[in-house]
Amino acid sequence: MEVLARRLVARIDVDGMTCAVCVSHVEKAILSVPEVESAAVNLALSSAEFNGKASVEDVVNAINKSGYVASVPVEFTEKLENMKKEANLSIYKSTPSLIIALIIMFYVMSGGEEKFHLVAFLCVIALDGWKVIFKGIHSLRYGVNMYTLIFLAFISGLSWSLYEPNDAMWEATYIVIAFVAFGDSIELNARLRATNSFADLASQRIVGEHNTGDEILIAAGSIVPVDGKVIKGKSQVDQAAITGESLPVLQQVGDIVWAGSICLDSSFTIEAITNSGSSRIDEVVRLVEKAQSEKAEIERLVDRIASIFVPLVVLLAIISAVIWYSQGLSAKVAVSVLVIACPCAMGLATPISLFVATSTGAKHGILLKGHKAIENGANVENIVIDKTGTITEGRLQIEYDSEEALRIAAALEAHTSHPIAVAILRECSDYPDATEVETIPGWGLTGKIEGVIHSVGKGDNGIEVKRGDDLIGIIRIHDQIRDDAKDAIKLLPNVILSSGDSEEEVKRVAEELNIQDARHSQTPTEKLDLVESLENVAMVGDGINDAAALASADLGIAVAMSTGLADISSDIILTKDGLMTCVNALNLAKRTRVNIRQNLFWAFSYNVIAIPIAMGALYPINGFLLPAWAAAAAMAMSSLTVVLNSLRLKWSFEKTLF
Repeated sequence: MEVLARRLVARIDVDGMTCAVCVSHVEKAILSVPEVESAAVNLALSSAEFNGKASVEDVVNAINKSGYVASVPVEFTEKLENMKKEANLSIYKSTPSLIIALIIMFYVMSGGEEKFHLVAFLCVIALDGWKVIFKGIHSLRYGVNMYTLIFLAFISGLSWSLYEPNDAMWEATYIVIAFVAFGDSIELNARLRATNSFADLASQRIVGEHNTGDEILIAAGSIVPVDGKVIKGKSQVDQAAITGESLPVLQQVGDIVWAGSICLDSSFTIEAITNSGSSRIDEVVRLVEKAQSEKAEIERLVDRIASIFVPLVVLLAIISAVIWYSQGLSAKVAVSVLVIACPCAMGLATPISLFVATSTGAKHGILLKGHKAIENGANVENIVIDKTGTITEGRLQIEYDSEEALRIAAALEAHTSHPIAVAILRECSDYPDATEVETIPGWGLTGKIEGVIHSVGKGDNGIEVKRGDDLIGIIRIHDQIRDDAKDAIKLLPNVILSSGDSEEEVKRVAEELNIQDARHSQTPTEKLDLVESLENVAMVGDGINDAAALASADLGIAVAMSTGLADISSDIILTKDGLMTCVNALNLAKRTRVNIRQNLFWAFSYNVIAIPIAMGALYPINGFLLPAWAAAAAMAMSSLTVVLNSLRLKWSFEKTLF
């Protein structure tokens, strides 16, 4: 997998998008620019990214010419504040507009003077309705969408009322606009709530000019601006924004702290290990943005349907007008058909669910890197799992039968940085000097201590320490099993332990966790062969030694390492310690897929049922004809239902977190 920054070379903000049809228009505009290779448009974030040699200025101009407003991106938190102000103002205007419109409509329907229709019309247009009219006019010039239907309904109702004042339908000229404006404002506020988790994540980034090697003092209460190593002092640090871990962690000299962490109780000094903009939190945000911009096949199908939806609805409205012409109801029925159709619900069904899932997942230490993570994560039947650093903590513990053997081993291991050496040196800090130390690949070390050859290396029962050919002692290495591993294994389907460790160590772990299928001494090739022999398989590993198996599995789940986060060959990255996060990730994938299907079912069912009713399908049965104001209310509720159901995903998932 390529690093994200190489693939999506530029990002821009795009205002004016309202539905899947708009997304399609913007994508076409970007792709029309020479030397643009690919484009991804994010409706939820009102942004677009493109890959290629084209300049940002050329792409911005192309989008602006297509009728939308493109600009160089501002910081997301600043953009979010502007969106909140716009959403609040919209609610303050559209709510009284709708109330006035409803009161006057029912007043006139109950025998009041019709001149009050004009009052309602002017109030609705002046408050927020003009935006709906403008969007409709805009759509006729730059590409049809939902607002095309609303505008045609408005013009039809107005024209009919002027042509036939004795059978006027003035309420259709303002009540529809009022409902749509109110629905837009509610939807905008709901979509802003859906961005809260992502906003929390993005807000942890610190804009600065720090470079690798800089020494930075982190005061108590401040946010760490860049990834770094502690070189002076210590403090409790809140890493929840990056790892999802709720409890503070003590960070002291030698420990790595992540940008976005919060220093809690005392100051310390770090040495930057990345430049500003290249920290782990920046990579996490970029991965989340990428996942939210990608499209699943079902979403591409919906986009194609949406592109023909508006012309089809116009055709159905014309057919309805012809059918009802003899009864003098052609205008009323046609307007209802135009108003009730809702392509927005179809366009929002998938991206809004994905947005909520990726943002919520990131908040809890789960990075979903696209639709594959959701589709395949919901189908997992087998899990191949690595041992070291995955089931175990990756922090080796040692047992030894001789103090002398430990000291000699430490003397030799001091010349290497192998994890086993780290564990031995952690246990023994007082050891003699060793010279002429040589590494024997795949076995161990030899060297001279006080002029005598000594060795430390693999043996039948552990690590053998020898003076010449004489055995001094044996050191055994154990890796501490994660506290939540046993509970997690019980909740995961058909777990297969695949490890490169010795038979004794793998058997110990398997017996403790009650794993029936445990395989030892596995090479990367053997792990790959195992994964390829299974169906609906997930591979869980550390993302480095298991890279081939992670990439080949139907679903790759990587326990994030301290470096190379964006290079891991996986579909899901777990940034929170503990195997239970893997259980939560699969649960999130399943819930997200169900949520998307619920949204699509509602969106399509609504249109399949609502349009025939608007055309008068119930009239022969019970004499019911849907009035335009009811059609407008139904259309607004359709989009809102999809957004609210997507928000429900966040609440339902967080209730089931382990």
